[in-house]
Amino acid sequence: MEHIKLDDIIPNASQPRKTFYEESLKELSQSIKERGVLEPIVVRPKGSQYEIVMGERRYRASKLAGLTEIPAVVREMSDEDMACDSLLENFQREDLNPVDRAKAIEGLLEFMTWDQCAKALGVSESTLRRYLELLELPAQVQKALVESWDKNGSATFTEAHARVLKSLNGDLATQLRMIEKIGTDSLSVAETKKLVDAITQVPAKKEAFLRIPLRATEEILQSMGRAQNKMKPFKPQTADIHLAALEKAANQLSNLIDERLVDYLKETQMNQLLSTCQGLLHEVEKLSNKIRYSLQKGDDGWKEVYIHCPMCGRIELIGSMRCVVCGTVLRRCLDCGNYDKMYQKCGISESYVYMSEADAPDEHSKSYKCEDYKPRFELSKAA
Repeated sequence: MEHIKLDDIIPNASQPRKTFYEESLKELSQSIKERGVLEPIVVRPKGSQYEIVMGERRYRASKLAGLTEIPAVVREMSDEDMACDSLLENFQREDLNPVDRAKAIEGLLEFMTWDQCAKALGVSESTLRRYLELLELPAQVQKALVESWDKNGSATFTEAHARVLKSLNGDLATQLRMIEKIGTDSLSVAETKKLVDAITQVPAKKEAFLRIPLRATEEILQSMGRAQNKMKPFKPQTADIHLAALEKAANQLSNLIDERLVDYLKETQMNQLLSTCQGLLHEVEKLSNKIRYSLQKGDDGWKEVYIHCPMCGRIELIGSMRCVVCGTVLRRCLDCGNYDKMYQKCGISESYVYMSEADAPDEHSKSYKCEDYKPRFELSKAA
């Protein structure tokens, strides 16, 4: 080792590290002022001067610290050996950003096979390929990644985010707006992928997706998906399954609805909820009208009369045989205006229906499909 004048040292033109962070250099410079250069740099003779092989940060920080010379190890080496050593040394530095790290790998692969490079760096070949994917991104995206990089892992735009944006290559403007949105909305990598997928699937909505919250984007996609499903042919054999799912969802929604919620919502939240209710109401009303129309077309003189299930209280149409929730038979002689409880018989057929059957009928009871059934109190009736 010897001390060499800084003026006699020149940087390596093919130095893999392209980014030197000013704040980091100032910290290192202050340390050198206080304690000196603790680790010598490595140089090789080049004419009347010396070229840096390893340690350009220490060289730059020493200049900032006002030193005139620096401890150095002088080695004779070929251009190839110098490039390889320089690349390996830089790759192992914690403060090397992902783009410079990828460029270092790219340089090493000029001298090594994939297997040799992976072993030299102590990583898998798949890791090498993930780094190199970053170099497929436009220069502006790479620059944004370098500028946002933080070795402590607190960056909002990371190399994982950048890889997701690769699918938007060819649309730089959108990539740059995505980077801005990632920072503004603090999008995770998974959320970023959802947004990129949305833009890819529905490019016509790109402008909207870039402006609105991700939650709203997901709502739009779900709505479009529902619309597309409705355009597909409906198979009769799926009707029972669909009905069961619809009933289950309706019961869950009914259990969730609580008017007290309004007392605790902000004005913007109430606006949001009202819009949701109106949209749902519109869809339910369309379905209700279609069902009503189909029932009215029948020849059985259907009337829209509703009754309570005696067991769970669910409101059902009188045309239903059993309660969809608890399975109880709905038409009970006990609730019929034609039933005489004193004599326990039907006022129309004059047949006896004992109280036990009148109170808890089954599918074999007279009331189960009775055409003369008349609820004592009609809950509601459509106009």
